[in-house]
Amino acid sequence: MRISTSIPTRDQTIEAIEALDLGPIKFKACCKEDGYGWSTEYADQMETAYKRFLILSAKYPHLTLAPSRDIDRFWHTHILDTRKYAEDCDATFGRFLHHFPYLGLRGEDDARAQKVAGETMRQLYRREFGEELPTAGAWCAVERDPDQTTVRQSANAWCAVERDPDQTTVRPAAQAWCAVERDPDQTTVRAAAQAWCAVERDPDQTNARASADAWCAVERDPDQTTVRGAADAWCALDRDPDQTTVRPGQRMAA
Repeated sequence: MRISTSIPTRDQTIEAIEALDLGPIKFKACCKEDGYGWSTEYADQMETAYKRFLILSAKYPHLTLAPSRDIDRFWHTHILDTRKYAEDCDATFGRFLHHFPYLGLRGEDDARAQKVAGETMRQLYRREFGEELPTAGAWCAVERDPDQTTVRQSANAWCAVERDPDQTTVRPAAQAWCAVERDPDQTTVRAAAQAWCAVERDPDQTNARASADAWCAVERDPDQTTVRGAADAWCALDRDPDQTTVRPGQRMAA
């Protein structure tokens, strides 16, 4: 591993972050067996979000920032490629960027600190990049029907939801990307994907644990060899009266 002899300027760090080759990290994250099973599209989103997290860390080194769960997962995957991570840290920050995995786990005060760090991250992300922090991803596993006339697929989608101020409904904020392959003996494919969305309730009960159905439409590529879907899947959820769980709501076709 090369050791830097000088600390780069902030502009140099940002330029180096933007130039990082994170293709191997995305490949690992997309693996269903040993990764997170993300779609290629979602891995691309997380690559952008992760780089932006690094940029914010460079621009605001005095602040504690808590990345979203999937940005953190992307970070973990990067770290596990130890040689590349060390080289990338050296090329960007001129030092090793450490990961502290215990924030929020050491009691109520620490949990509040993590919440503040997460909100700081969201606000800075919105201010610096003009977009909301990405909150969800999905991957689709496909199986062909025995009659070979349709394609069936199911998918896991992780959807973040926010409870409305009136505490009677929850609002979803998630994207699910679905990809299927055309059967060799078929000339066209028409398919839909079922994405099961799981969310977690915050300890302060401002969010809720839930599952829901989301449907992704897919389109056939001109070469008729693959079908790629790119759709937003929104989870419609109804909150239970006890305010501790959320019941699955309607199925929505995108």
